[in-house]
Order: sequence, then structure tokens, then C-alpha cells
Amino acid sequence: MSDLDARIRDWRQLQERETSLSPRELDELEDHLRAHADLEMELNAVLTPEQAFAIARRELGKPATLSKEFAKAGQPRWRRLVFAGCAMFVVSFALPAVGELTTNHGLFIMNHGAVSGWGAFSNALFWGDGLGTVSALTNLLMVAGLVTLAIRRRPPRRWFPALLALAGVMNLVYWPIFAVSRGDPLTLLLPGYWAWAASFFCVSGGLWMLARERAGAFFGPSRELQPGEE
Repeated sequence: MSDLDARIRDWRQLQERETSLSPRELDELEDHLRAHADLEMELNAVLTPEQAFAIARRELGKPATLSKEFAKAGQPRWRRLVFAGCAMFVVSFALPAVGELTTNHGLFIMNHGAVSGWGAFSNALFWGDGLGTVSALTNLLMVAGLVTLAIRRRPPRRWFPALLALAGVMNLVYWPIFAVSRGDPLTLLLPGYWAWAASFFCVSGGLWMLARERAGAFFGPSRELQPGEE
């Protein structure tokens, strides 16, 4: 175990004894502390792990203040956005996404009932044109971001929210254009489609807010360690 790991372990054990912070809140603070200490050592190569930890701990704040701030903040806005986007994404696969279609096959006419979000995804993936298939594959992008956040308890890379928003724009623009080009009305696109398209923007916005929040904690102004400080 490195000196920094040992310091962080001791710090966490102290917080568990002396504060009312939950394990999840301590996980977040530990992430902040570790990333800040790593950043200090990157910016100033002469710092020891002990000195970098002391700077990060001082700038993190006192335990009592942290407990008050967490209690005051409640559920962060980014989390509400991500949860809302995740809920819309999941529900959209069960909702009707595309309305009833009528196709003329010469001697007879076929009526197709409303297609669920899952059915629309399967059709686009296996039978869509180039952009239709790409649009279907953006679902994998969404799942990858949510799984990364859930497992690592850290946001994906900084460019990921922008990529997710770009996927949302493509999904929101492409399918209405596709419907109109076939002579179908926009009313053909049902709540499942709109919930699915909106979910990309909600999750993207939440991850962007989380990235900014973490950046504000990690990249705050630092100063040189003064003699005698640990």
C-alpha cells in the first residue's frame, strides 16, 4: 500500500467515527481527495505524497462543514437529471414509438400496428439504412455511459457528454426527416420515440454537470506548501 493510500484510509476511518457522512458520500469525498492529491503531485513534482495529501485535505474542508454541505445539498441536480434520463430511456423501449403504417403491395394493402421502442430499435438495427443503424447503435453509447457511472462511481471522460448530446441531436433530427421523406406525417412518431430522444439530452446534461462539479473540486487554485505544513 502506498503512503497516499495509507493516508486516505486513515482519513476515511476518522470520518466514519467522527461524522454522520454516509458510505456513498465518503466514497465521493475520497474520490475528490485522491484526485486532488494526484493532481498536486503532477503539478509539483517535488511534493511528497504526504504533502500532497495535506494540501488536498485542507482544501477539502473540515468534517463538520462537509457534513452540513452534504445535508444542505441533498440529491445533486446532476443525479436527478441522470436518473430521469435513465428512466425515460428504459421506459421508451416499452412505449409505442412508431404509429400504425399502411403499405400498398399492389393487389392488397397491409396495416401494421404501432411498434414499440424495442421493435423500432430492432428494425433500425437490422433493416435500417446507414444512419438508421448508427442511430440504433447510439443505445450502446448510452448504456456504456450509465454502466461506467454505476460501476466506477465516476463520470466518463469529459468529451462523453458532448458525444451523447450529439447522438441525441442526430436521433431527434434524423427520424422526423426520414418519416417526412417517406411521405409519413410527424404524428407517426409516438411518445416512446420522444422519450427516447429526450433521454440522451437528460443524461448528457447530468454528466456534464457532474464533470463540472468534479473539475471545480479537482482543479481549484493551489498554492505552494509553506514550511512546516503537512
